[in-house]
Amino acid sequence: MVRVWEEMILQYGVSVPYTTLTRFCRERGIGVLEKERAGRIVTGPGVEMQHDTSPYTIVIGGKKVKRQCASLVLGYSRRLYIRFYAKFDRFACKVFLTEAFKALGGTCGQCVIDNSHVVIVCGTGKNAQVSPEMEAFEKRFGFKFLAHELGHADRSGKVERDFWYVERNFLAGRTFKDDADLNLQAQAWLDEKADVRQMRELGASPRELFVAERPHLTLLPLYVPEVYQIHRREVDAYGYVHLHAMRYSAPVKSLGQGVTVRESDKEVVLLQGQEELARHPKLTGADGCNQSTLPGHERRGRRLPSTVLPEETRLRGLGGVMPEYLTRLKADRGSHYAWSLRRLYGLLCQHRTEDFLRAVAKAGEHGLFDVRRVETILLGDLARQEYLLPMEPQDYEDSEGFIKGSGTQPSDMSQYGIEEDDHAQ
Repeated sequence: MVRVWEEMILQYGVSVPYTTLTRFCRERGIGVLEKERAGRIVTGPGVEMQHDTSPYTIVIGGKKVKRQCASLVLGYSRRLYIRFYAKFDRFACKVFLTEAFKALGGTCGQCVIDNSHVVIVCGTGKNAQVSPEMEAFEKRFGFKFLAHELGHADRSGKVERDFWYVERNFLAGRTFKDDADLNLQAQAWLDEKADVRQMRELGASPRELFVAERPHLTLLPLYVPEVYQIHRREVDAYGYVHLHAMRYSAPVKSLGQGVTVRESDKEVVLLQGQEELARHPKLTGADGCNQSTLPGHERRGRRLPSTVLPEETRLRGLGGVMPEYLTRLKADRGSHYAWSLRRLYGLLCQHRTEDFLRAVAKAGEHGLFDVRRVETILLGDLARQEYLLPMEPQDYEDSEGFIKGSGTQPSDMSQYGIEEDDHAQ
């Protein structure tokens, strides 16, 4: 269209607005693709399910955070299952699908997905290759992943439509305290709203249709193992193991040693060989907490001596404001109280007692419990008392100290016709 518009001006001298040209062509079907009807894919019970994710910005605990909504919908009954995750990777995908299959009581023959790298390792559409890890997951539950062709949005339209429903109905007007509350409310919404609504095109609710579809689902294996992944970490000098920017405490005996970290959806377990060292609830960081410390794993700090220090006995014996100041000093300084006592006693040994007590009294009046501030007050008082120069004018040349310290005799200026008094002036 742009080239036609340029050639009209250059060859024929016809200058029309570009929008006029596009409207002319659009009305006559020139350069315009005809719209196609959306395809409707009808599947029988237990044949197909669709899985996808969609990002949302949600207010959790008064803060806006990003969460991935994972969704699984059955193609026949439209039974829906959703969960929200801070990060949706291959591990989270296996956790979500395992929970969804257990909640639905089985699986369909195939699971339609987009060409996400979470499941697909290379290729697209019919040429897509499922990763070996997810192939093992398929065999465990008896289904197959099916990646739709690029641009074939109708193939996953059932799950895409549910994302619009989640955004407009579930997330609208609801508040959440944390991620656990978010998923708890999502499950309640599924049970009370999404699965019992009457769908006009089907003439029934998903729960009613699920009754007919459930006998056609592939049953779950007799034992569904917990989804977990293994990491290798080393316990740092502070006694913690780092995993996904979170810190988990370990016993003292494992300091500096390598441990095996078993991460599941809800727990983080520290292992050393066959021995279980610690079991922590998994942290998400949504509440601002990024460290888990079990009882008995706390750092044991140095305790203050139970006996009274001799410096404290000597200082309290001065009386006056000293006992009260030491009591307030101990409450303020805590574990640094012994160091402050020694500094105070050092000031007492270097200066007069009355000057020291005067400085302590001033510090107590102003709520100062840093010994360096007490020393500053003490030195300031001494400077004003002993080193302040007199303000009255004095004849220093006639003083005894000046005469004693002078190196030469006064000059004789009489030969120049200047008297001694004039020279002094």
